[in-house]
Amino acid sequence: MSFLKNKIVRYLISGVTAAFVSLSLLYIFADIFGIWYLFSSTFAFIGAFLVSFLLQKLWTFRNTHIHDISRQLSLYFITAIAGLFANALFMYVLVSIAGLWFMLAQVFSSGIIAVITFFIYGNIIFNHTQKGSVLIATGLYPPDIGGPATYSRLLETELPKHNIDVTVAPFSSVRRLPKIIRHIAYFLKISFEGTEAEILYALDPVSVGFPALVASKLLRKKFILRVAGDYAWEQFQQRSALLKLQPTTNNQQPPTLEEFQREKFDFITEMRRKIEHFVAQKADQIVVPSKYLKNIVLEWGVPEEKITVIYNAFTPPSIMLDKGEAHGKLEIDGIVLVSAGRLVPWKGFEALVDIIADLKSEIPDLKLYIIGDGPERETLESQIANRKSQNNVFLIGKLSHDELTQYVKAADIFVLNTGYEGFSHQLLEATALGTPIVTTRIGGNPELLENRKEGILVEYNKKEEIKNAIKNLLQDDELRNVLSQNAKEKSKTFSKERAIESFIKLLVYD
Repeated sequence: MSFLKNKIVRYLISGVTAAFVSLSLLYIFADIFGIWYLFSSTFAFIGAFLVSFLLQKLWTFRNTHIHDISRQLSLYFITAIAGLFANALFMYVLVSIAGLWFMLAQVFSSGIIAVITFFIYGNIIFNHTQKGSVLIATGLYPPDIGGPATYSRLLETELPKHNIDVTVAPFSSVRRLPKIIRHIAYFLKISFEGTEAEILYALDPVSVGFPALVASKLLRKKFILRVAGDYAWEQFQQRSALLKLQPTTNNQQPPTLEEFQREKFDFITEMRRKIEHFVAQKADQIVVPSKYLKNIVLEWGVPEEKITVIYNAFTPPSIMLDKGEAHGKLEIDGIVLVSAGRLVPWKGFEALVDIIADLKSEIPDLKLYIIGDGPERETLESQIANRKSQNNVFLIGKLSHDELTQYVKAADIFVLNTGYEGFSHQLLEATALGTPIVTTRIGGNPELLENRKEGILVEYNKKEEIKNAIKNLLQDDELRNVLSQNAKEKSKTFSKERAIESFIKLLVYD
């Protein structure tokens, strides 16, 4: 039965079984054999104690080692006696001081002691960490869409092929709960599921990173953190756009990620910053997907020797269609530009809408398809209407990976006017598909694309520069072919095998 695979369920069943054995033995010794009730209760306690010990050791926590059974028995007995004293103390406080009904007080006391003893059994008495086992704490997991979802599924699939056991703990299982409560629940989830893992690996520094760090200290596990962005900066950008906050930098523009590292902001933003810096500083190792992000994390006070650059694992998209066939399947025509990403301020979609509105008089059949969804959608819809570009700019919304691949394949140019990229998985896919790229020389982009070799690099939100790059690339067939071929070759250097090998070295040797 699948529910018996849950360690907590087995723990509770073992406890109930031990209680049943105690009562049964007490009845047998006292009523059937007529033994004095104090002796009977002693024999019943010993029998129930041994049954409880064996069930918890062999069944609940799956500890089959016998070389330290005497130590485990001693600790188990001490824990049982400590539980009796703790129960008496809790009952006194709850009944005599707090005035709680004694039956309700016993329920509370038993629950608290059960949770405490569960941790003691799993992490001290019966702890048997499996070598080469990883628990992955992730904010997104399939069917969620996003980098962490893709990455966690890749590790879950590939690491067992190298004899590394993987357990994935998705935050989505507690996301429906209220704030703060969900993080406490997630901490408990990791603490329960991580008892047998050798390493806890968190895929962001705040929502899953902080609970995972605390759990790692409690469980005495190695803690590795992956930093693929600055959570505090991203939240500040979204909140600023939502509340229409005034920018704080001298040039009256929202702060770049680099500027954000050097400035002070509101209380909530500074709290988020302190949490992610604290988690990063306490991690045993940090993984970043680009040298650019390594430099950002260095500014958080993390020693360089703790940071390892592992570029995103990448499986080239498989698509049998050529560009013309993709046009036909999607029922699109004209000169096609495609952009993709969450509709958030730093992705620069507003500038792209203005650029297409300016170019449509010169290139009437120019079309821009924006793939993705997010908080900026209504703003973009209003802007498209105001610029009378409904026939040239289309907000497609969220698509499946295969559908997105078809749009990128159909594009004459893939354009990404982004103000921040740690290391873009979407750009990687565009390079593998051979679609000519115009993007910003921001973040990790220059590590993937060399200007005029694998793509065209421009300044973020510089409309004239982006407009000229698009026009020149559309007019230069030879340059588009060169960029396409070079990009395809470059994408081969970011293989899934290389990324997995680098991560395994980090697990084994650090």
